[in-house]
Amino acid sequence: MLRSLLSPLSDRFNALSPRSEISPAPRTNDIFSPEDFARDVLLEVMRNTVERLKLAEGLKARSEVLTEIHGIMVQDACTKDVFRDVDGFLVLMSVLSTIQPAHSWSIASPGDPIVHEVLEAVRLVFTILSEAMDDHQPNSVFFERSVGFNSIGESVITLVSDEKTVEQTLGFLASFALHNFSLSSMFIQGENFTYEEIDTELQNLGPMMKLIRYPGALKVMYSSMHLLPQSQAPRLRYTILKLLERLAFHSHRNHSVLTNLDLVGSLFDSYCSNQGSPNVLSPLPKQERQVKGRLLKRLLELGVDTEVAKTIFQHAITPECALDGDVLEVLRAGMKTRWPEHMSLERQAALTIPVTSGLPTTGFTFMIWLRIEKLSDGAPQEIFSFAQGPKALFSLHLRSNGVLFCRSSSVKDPMDFKPVVQLTRWTHISLIHHPHRTHAPTIRLFIDGVLSDTVNWHYPRMDGQSKLGHYTVGDISESAQMSWSIASAYLISNALGDDVPRFVQHLGPRYTGRFQADDLVKFMTYEASASLSIFLNTMTHTRKPSTIPALLKAGLGISANSIVFTITASSQKPDLQCVSGPEIIDFQSSDGRPNVAVDGDVMTVRSICLDLSMWRLGGAAIPLRLVQLAKTSHELSRTLAILANGMRNDWQNSDDIERLRGYEILGDILRNKSDLINMTSFEILFEFFGLSFRTPDHSTIVNPVAYRVIALDLHLWSHTRTEIQHAHLEHFAMLLQTSKYKRFNTRQRLSKLGLVRKFLYAIQVDWYQLEAVPWLIDKLKIIAQSDFSSDNTIKPIVSYLAANLHGELPPLAESPSSTVSRIAPTDARLKAEQVLQMFVSVLQTSGLFTKFASALPVARICLLLLGDKPSPVIATSVLRIIEICLRASNSFIRKFELVSGWNILKTVLPFAWSSSVQAAAMDILMAPPTVDGVTHLTVVCPQILPAIFSCLNADLQILSDAVDAAPCTEHLLEQFINLHSSSMTFRQTFQSQSTSQAFVEAYKSFISSVAHLSSQEAIVTRIIEKMSHLALSVALSDAVGSNQKQEIMDIFNRAEELLAPSGPHTPHHSLRGSIVQRIKARRGPSSRLSIHLGERTVQRSIARIHEWRKTVTATEQKRLRKTTLDLREQRRQVAALTDWATALTAERGLWPAITEDDAKWRLDETEGPYRIRKKLEPELEKAFVLKISDSLSRDRVQDPPSEAQSLLGSEAPPWAESYEISSEQEETYLQEEVVDDKHRRVRHELEPGDVIEAAETVARISGIDSTPGLLIFGHTHLYMLDGLVQNDDGEVVEASEAPPNLFFVPGSKLGLSQTQRAQRWSYDQLTNFSDRAFLFRNVALELYFKDSRSLLVVFLDKRKRETITDRLSSILSGDKHTSEHLAAPGFLKSPMMGRLSARVSATMGAKVLMGFKLDELATAQRRWQAREISNFTYISILNQVSGRTPSDATQYPVFPWVIQDYTSKSLNFNDDNTYRDLSKPMGALTPARRSAAEARYSALESIDEKPFHYGTHFSSSMIVCHFMIRLEPFSHMFKTLQGGDWDLPDRLFSDMKRAWESASSDLRGDVRELIPEFYTCPEFLENTANLNFGVQQSSGERIHHVKLPPWAQDDPLLFVTLNRQAIESDYVSRNLPGWIDLIWGYKQRDPKSLNVFHPLSYEGSIDLDSITDELEREATVGIIHNFGQTPRKLFNSPHPDRMMHGASSLPIGTIYGIPEDYHLLTQGTRLIKDLGKPVHELVIDMIGEKIIPCGERTLAVPSHPHEIIEWDASHAPAGELRALVDRKVVQVIEAALCSCVAFADADTLVSGSTDYTVRMWKLVRGQAAAPRPLSVIPTHIMRAHTAPVMCITASRPWSIVVSGSQDGSAALWDLNRGIYVRSIWHGSGKEHGVHLAAIQDSSGCIATCSREKLWLHTVNARPIAVLDLTDGVMSPIYPPITAIAFHEREYCKTGVLATGSPDGTISLRTWNTDTTPEGEKAKWEFVTLKKMKIKNAERVSVRGITPCVTALRFVGENLYHGEDSGKVYCWALPD
Repeated sequence: MLRSLLSPLSDRFNALSPRSEISPAPRTNDIFSPEDFARDVLLEVMRNTVERLKLAEGLKARSEVLTEIHGIMVQDACTKDVFRDVDGFLVLMSVLSTIQPAHSWSIASPGDPIVHEVLEAVRLVFTILSEAMDDHQPNSVFFERSVGFNSIGESVITLVSDEKTVEQTLGFLASFALHNFSLSSMFIQGENFTYEEIDTELQNLGPMMKLIRYPGALKVMYSSMHLLPQSQAPRLRYTILKLLERLAFHSHRNHSVLTNLDLVGSLFDSYCSNQGSPNVLSPLPKQERQVKGRLLKRLLELGVDTEVAKTIFQHAITPECALDGDVLEVLRAGMKTRWPEHMSLERQAALTIPVTSGLPTTGFTFMIWLRIEKLSDGAPQEIFSFAQGPKALFSLHLRSNGVLFCRSSSVKDPMDFKPVVQLTRWTHISLIHHPHRTHAPTIRLFIDGVLSDTVNWHYPRMDGQSKLGHYTVGDISESAQMSWSIASAYLISNALGDDVPRFVQHLGPRYTGRFQADDLVKFMTYEASASLSIFLNTMTHTRKPSTIPALLKAGLGISANSIVFTITASSQKPDLQCVSGPEIIDFQSSDGRPNVAVDGDVMTVRSICLDLSMWRLGGAAIPLRLVQLAKTSHELSRTLAILANGMRNDWQNSDDIERLRGYEILGDILRNKSDLINMTSFEILFEFFGLSFRTPDHSTIVNPVAYRVIALDLHLWSHTRTEIQHAHLEHFAMLLQTSKYKRFNTRQRLSKLGLVRKFLYAIQVDWYQLEAVPWLIDKLKIIAQSDFSSDNTIKPIVSYLAANLHGELPPLAESPSSTVSRIAPTDARLKAEQVLQMFVSVLQTSGLFTKFASALPVARICLLLLGDKPSPVIATSVLRIIEICLRASNSFIRKFELVSGWNILKTVLPFAWSSSVQAAAMDILMAPPTVDGVTHLTVVCPQILPAIFSCLNADLQILSDAVDAAPCTEHLLEQFINLHSSSMTFRQTFQSQSTSQAFVEAYKSFISSVAHLSSQEAIVTRIIEKMSHLALSVALSDAVGSNQKQEIMDIFNRAEELLAPSGPHTPHHSLRGSIVQRIKARRGPSSRLSIHLGERTVQRSIARIHEWRKTVTATEQKRLRKTTLDLREQRRQVAALTDWATALTAERGLWPAITEDDAKWRLDETEGPYRIRKKLEPELEKAFVLKISDSLSRDRVQDPPSEAQSLLGSEAPPWAESYEISSEQEETYLQEEVVDDKHRRVRHELEPGDVIEAAETVARISGIDSTPGLLIFGHTHLYMLDGLVQNDDGEVVEASEAPPNLFFVPGSKLGLSQTQRAQRWSYDQLTNFSDRAFLFRNVALELYFKDSRSLLVVFLDKRKRETITDRLSSILSGDKHTSEHLAAPGFLKSPMMGRLSARVSATMGAKVLMGFKLDELATAQRRWQAREISNFTYISILNQVSGRTPSDATQYPVFPWVIQDYTSKSLNFNDDNTYRDLSKPMGALTPARRSAAEARYSALESIDEKPFHYGTHFSSSMIVCHFMIRLEPFSHMFKTLQGGDWDLPDRLFSDMKRAWESASSDLRGDVRELIPEFYTCPEFLENTANLNFGVQQSSGERIHHVKLPPWAQDDPLLFVTLNRQAIESDYVSRNLPGWIDLIWGYKQRDPKSLNVFHPLSYEGSIDLDSITDELEREATVGIIHNFGQTPRKLFNSPHPDRMMHGASSLPIGTIYGIPEDYHLLTQGTRLIKDLGKPVHELVIDMIGEKIIPCGERTLAVPSHPHEIIEWDASHAPAGELRALVDRKVVQVIEAALCSCVAFADADTLVSGSTDYTVRMWKLVRGQAAAPRPLSVIPTHIMRAHTAPVMCITASRPWSIVVSGSQDGSAALWDLNRGIYVRSIWHGSGKEHGVHLAAIQDSSGCIATCSREKLWLHTVNARPIAVLDLTDGVMSPIYPPITAIAFHEREYCKTGVLATGSPDGTISLRTWNTDTTPEGEKAKWEFVTLKKMKIKNAERVSVRGITPCVTALRFVGENLYHGEDSGKVYCWALPD
């Protein structure tokens, strides 16, 4: 029975079972040893026992046999091979699946014997499985690949769903996974369990839980959780999850194993689906959900598949656009990790690289990134070695204590190194071994980039006989017990410089390249870049040389040939994950061979961390969107953590956020959420910037871009909570005072950020509350002290003080409330005084004062700050500055005297006199105390004494308050008395007449003022006494002259009289009343009294200082205004940056808001060949464009400034400058030219480095709309910016805010509310321009560009247009880029180029047409006659030359009606009745119409009016919009012309037959001709936008799609196709000249031909400029719109006929063509080229006139055959893209990750990547690429795919890119804008991956191919035909179609698509609707024209069969094919 059950399984696995012969080898001796005999017996017993198991019936019998098998296997491991060979594994699976007896099991209970027997059998099965695979690699591999753990899962379904067996079965699975069956009882628990008991039980079992041996068993256990019995499910689920959690935290290997099981997806789904919401029926228990969350976060640490990551990110935002907090927490935890892809090595594990040579003779460098989880307990562990045979020549080991040592064959004893390797962290080890002692020391060991130890050793001696050797990374010896991981290992065949290890260490363990790029710095994270910058700054400061600056600029200089091997986890083949035995893995080595053998327990851990997945799914826009949606503080902190961690460790994301100005966007978001910022959010942000709140002394700025934008946005932080404000300001102290990197922070990070000015601006505006201003000023002091330079600190502060200390600033009128608040004038002076006090405290430091004195004339600055009416605070501060000056220089007294400083003090100090001013003045007067506190009573500045006496005089006169002023005065007098008695120098000061006179006047004035008082208060009496005391002392000294002595004594006597006692009397005045009167008088008299000699000089000085202050104030006002406007503009720009979120909500975005069916489309202005416009573009407000700047990463590591730049300023002494009193110099010291930026509104639109050279206001014309804008000429680019104009002052302003006369264009429909576009082109993109007329005004200009776009602009007058045309002419004349211009028609005449002419005509036709001029019309005419161009193309040329353009609806290209049969079911193009009469105008096709036209003409002629035949025209803007009404932007235009609504439904374009009848025969109809869309664009006939046009009254039908004639079979594409066939028919070719004569020829105004239209429709009949009346002008414009405009006349004689002999579809002289004569196509016998390897692409060399075959991952540049692009294989870790010129590598771009590449033109490259992105690159040559001859520069990164890109192609004529991906889609991209357009789907998933794509340049058709389907679509992804490829025989190596190519011809009615197959077949296919049944809608199908088998004579491929066709290319009427054999052949037609 069991055998019968087993047979199907056995048959299934027979082919996979590696059966080996078990019989013993033949023996020459008949005598067997006992051991051999016993082994043979065991083998035979094992074989027989397995056979018995197959036949065993019943549980008991099976259990007995299973027990025997286990015993045999344990006895001898050799029986394990036999067990496998006799299908033992399959038998066990069969036993397991049939183990439950059907007859008795249902009634059994858990304790019954039958249950015990079943469980015993299950145990034996798992025990045998475990034992069979234990330490047996073949069995393990066989089981995983041939049987699989899924078989176990299927077999145990009944066991885990049964209450009787579930606990034991789960235990057996867990025991099997860990190879420890003592754990089998872990799931057996009581019914009344608690979660704590389970935790305790598992904790007790912890010591027995070792490494996971068979992870698949755990996957089975986890997957069975949904099958568990309901009663036991919660307990068992929790136990399973808890077990997995404990295992995940047990060791890194277990963690890695569980991560590779792909549990995260299902874990997350269950975690999210049971969140306890009301909709969940049975939410998870809290404990179970918690353990799920912990396990989920733990597994996410090592990354997750991108598809799962996409699910997690999508769940972060709910359908209501709210955030899910639990998902955010999962993302936050997962985003923290920074694990690289790595290899985990356990115990005996190594990677061996065999080589055919010995150690490099030039020395070597070994570098490795490793992480030690657990050191070996005993013997040392080998890390790296090189051996020849069994002898190791050199080895590096690690001891159990973490010490490294090395052995060498040249030295007997090992050498220990000093450093100790740390555990559980990534460590970079570099060992550099020089070959000679001249480089002593010869061995240098670097740990984490730092030179840690050196050793002088001889270089290893090699065996001269043997060249074979091998390198080993790891240790396979039995003593190896270490657990460790390797991220990468390199061996380089030379000894690198000492700075290289440090540089490489800063690249981090995630770097997997080969050091070939010269911009390696881009791979550094923010922290690494800052660390390297700090190191460079330290080196510069210590004057130690370093080569790192050179490495930053030019790369490491390691040649690819010098790399012996590179080992990284990502270089391993994708399908090999875990290796436990010797196996060859495809790692990179120097010769590229897969020659790295893996031996032992090595596991690859593919850590696709969440930050990498985020990059693939949307980049930095994802976390920005999450932050934007945060509504609570908790959500904000979590989303900020996600953003910070996502940017911190991934260089691509950090580049990405800078590209899209993400930090500015983040700042704008945070400004709107400032109230949500809590301390957690603050710390997250600032730790991201580089601060460390745990170790503040390590704080620095690692992310200067984000720091500048966010941390220095004081407006943002001023609106946060108070504690956040304080913390924000405090961080400046942390950076500039606490941090040990404060010098670096100051010089490298903050010096150029204008911190002082930012703070001063914040102080001036009311961002901060008044109570916070002192904090602000306190931190301003710290900032000023750290960088006290002239420009950054000194001048800004002094200018601010000069402008704000005196007077009140007027409010800033321009300050918008949304940006800054109005300046409060009442607070401005108070704030300035606080800043002044802070500034004075800073100047107390002598070094800083020296800088101040060197920067500015201190004496004059003191007077500037002092003013003429200072407050006490100002006066005190200025006096303190003077005191500092006096201490610093004795010459200051003289300097201050030269500027009348002392006299000015004498004049103004009385206004501010107070105790503080008095103290400051006395400190100036006297010498300062010594260091030990001893005071010397020495006068050092007697010049201040007159000022003091002047103040004394003033105070004595007012004595305002006995409590306040009098004590101050009294104290001063006491000081003077003491000084006079104790200081000789003070007494000597009175020798100065001015000093003594000042005292005398004060004394005299005071006595006189109190003499008339009838009584004195006590205080007055005391002051009189003290004044008299001082006066008497002065008089008695010898210091004063006799006259002054006498005067003093006279006053003294009067004072005595006042003090003498007197009788009572009635006072005449009271003393207080006298004081009040004097207060009212204020101090006017005193100031007059204080002016002595030099009064005029003082007045003049004060006046000059006042003028200086006015100048400074005006400058500061300008600066304040400019700062405000700049800030407002910057905020406006950032607020307008909404496109970053568009990509996330687009059709294929992460959170799509619309589907493809919901998308709205508009006609793209990009033109195809011959100005065809048929490509549609998404109608988005603003599409997301991710442009790349060239200088993002290079600026992260900053070179320190040179020593010359870092000097502290001039060392010249303060007295070195001239201090002549007549000097005018001070007015320029603080005067700064603050130029208002009139172009601030547009400057952000400029390309980096570009400057504006000229600008002109224009109106851009699109259809009937006129959009005002600015045409800007930069130095390198041309710009067209909508919605902006230049006013009369040259300032750029919004058009909506400007007067209409600035941009009024007569006759245009002004559009100001539309989306404002900004377009730019480099000057080499400009191909030509043409003068144009707009509404008959010759003021327009049309510019044409290489990217197939054009620009029609209208100027205000003709003079301005001429100015611009002159500039454009000079630009074009200087254009060196002529390689793509058709300026050399000669090269088209060569044989090969003749074959190419059709393709060249198709691809370059647009450029030729744009450049057509009138004098070239004859050439076009001759080409048309010779059938070299089609009828359609010729008509397009005539339209272009006559001034018609698709950009102007009033002058839209005109095309003829051709078909007149709109009733037949099919068209006969050979029947003349099918066609319209082209010799007559539309108004004369019927006799009735001709009669009506003649009558109208005669009637007008009879009344002397200008006669005409028709009141309407054949072309007008209304006609164009009428036809195009269903397609935007024409729908909008039609409504505009109709006054805002649709026309009557019956008058709309709804039926082709009716439209023809109205235009051709209806007497009340029109005479309109057609537009080019009738021959090119089927989309205009369909109402895909579902516009509501109303219901026709005549039929009651709703107007929807256009009704097509029967022959169109209800298919717009077929209608357009047949219309095009008709216009290219022989009939039209013969009769077209007649129609041309009517439109452009001599019959244009011919009455006889009935071809005269309204006079206003002809050029020159209207002059809008001469019409001044606005209403009349509008009416005239309406006439033009309605009557149309007749094209410019081109021919004055009859147009010549076309040559019609021969095959009419081919040019004259061409006999055969592939579409016409495909049956004649044969393969040539001549070999074109033998590449020697498979051909993947065929490139046309137009210069060498040959085909260039390109091999795999190689592509030649079109038109530049000497230039080659190469790229790495998809799984190569470096992902290099290389540019070669003349076979020499000139540029290497790492991490390009290209999987496919294509050229759009010679200057544009597109690539698909393995990281799901599509990238665009620009190729630059010449001076712009210097110093290289060729530079490849990235320009755009585009996202839509969700899997690696497999193929890519591009078409410059249609400006589209098509990329095919493994996700089953082909995405269409706009080549010009770099945006996603739409997708073509083959299916979903890898099996539907699109591997081929091609675009037909002539028609825009797109072919895409997967393994199952070949699809053909239009340029707008409209499906045409599909071919099922699953019918044929599928190749295991190649897909059914291996190559595709379109035949190219300017027009051909039969399109041809060639496909190549693996069997050597080339199929020619076309597509048509011929098989569509009558009456049904047209169905397009592929039709095989011919199948051609490539010739196989004497040549086979490597596979031994017919070569596979791997490349196809049509060249004219020839077909070239390439093979996997490397050969290229040509298929040609007969000559």
